[in-house]
Amino acid sequence: MRALNTIIILVLLTFFCSADTVSHASIPPSVLNPRPTGKPIQKAYKASPLIAITTCYYKTVRGQSRYATGSYRGDIRLNGTGTTYSGKKVRIGHLAADLRYHSIGTQFHIFIDGKDRGIWTVEDKGSAIKGPRRFDLFVGEGDTGRKIAQSWGRGKGHMVKMYRINRVGRNV
Repeated sequence: MRALNTIIILVLLTFFCSADTVSHASIPPSVLNPRPTGKPIQKAYKASPLIAITTCYYKTVRGQSRYATGSYRGDIRLNGTGTTYSGKKVRIGHLAADLRYHSIGTQFHIFIDGKDRGIWTVEDKGSAIKGPRRFDLFVGEGDTGRKIAQSWGRGKGHMVKMYRINRVGRNV
């Protein structure tokens, strides 16, 4: 029964992750291109992509015009304080991942809607990030970051193609 469920999930992922069904969220390219490589998808990697479900988070700042949860404290509980699990100041190009599957420092080359969005590094974890295909993209701070994160979608994950370009740690 479990094998049948796995096959069904893989068939559905293949169907829903085709080029015409991947997210068309309106996130500015400057946010999603921390380090573009310029490599065409087909020539960049021989391995199959990881089709990941992604959400976005941002750094809350006191005095924002609005908060995603309605309050500063609520947004801090949701998004954290601006310091990653690895101890670094959060910045664009950082990912939150389930550390059971992807160690701190693991890098991914991300493509959204077929566009090169650069190299992103796992530096954080999140309480709702569970599983090897679940990631949270850091997209900025204050009202600008909030708007981008909310435009990506509240509570709905977007599927993107990711290629792991290095392996760090024991849990890979």
